[in-house]
Amino acid sequence: MASAPTLAPSTKETTNYARLCRLLVDGGTKALRHTFDKLHSPANLFNVLKAGSAEHSTLQSLKRKRIINATQWGKLYPSPTSSVTSEDFDITLLMVLLRNICGLTAPSTGWDSLPPASDTSVEANIARVKYYRNSVSGHASQASVDNPTFNSLWQDISAALVVLGVDAAAITQLKTETMDPDTERHYRELLKEWKKDEDNIKDQLDRMEGIN
Repeated sequence: MASAPTLAPSTKETTNYARLCRLLVDGGTKALRHTFDKLHSPANLFNVLKAGSAEHSTLQSLKRKRIINATQWGKLYPSPTSSVTSEDFDITLLMVLLRNICGLTAPSTGWDSLPPASDTSVEANIARVKYYRNSVSGHASQASVDNPTFNSLWQDISAALVVLGVDAAAITQLKTETMDPDTERHYRELLKEWKKDEDNIKDQLDRMEGIN
């Protein structure tokens, strides 16, 4: 009888990768939610999104284009609709909302590229979150990051997150907090799902541009 497959043990390099995934998923979500709440206060969010508003029309268009999926739409318009809260928005939805209903202007290099270091705007740091997500995802096949690369990425990602409102002390704690194999696997999967969702959005936008 064949023995059951076993998981490879964690190493310093695989834990480095998982830590970066966690920093981007947890820290990135907090950063984007904090930024969104500053632009659309939780107390007024229901009025911003209600039927008849410009934001509602924009969101309906994004839903028709399948940029916003049914699950995300349910978070934007729960029952009752007055119970809407950004605490229920996933990181992909937060990114879509920030780009489309918050009055932000894309950085000079666009939303998908690394802005110059001289650009310290909110928009530039939002773009950096996605850029570094892609950088870390580039290591997904090995799920492993050496120490120099880890330290460089951690510093760059942390700098963007702190500007967007994440507590620096909490980030420092994440860097050394113990992670068991299940936790490492959980955050690797979350980062993979985030990238998959964003890639699906990009594919849908490319198809729409092709039709037009």
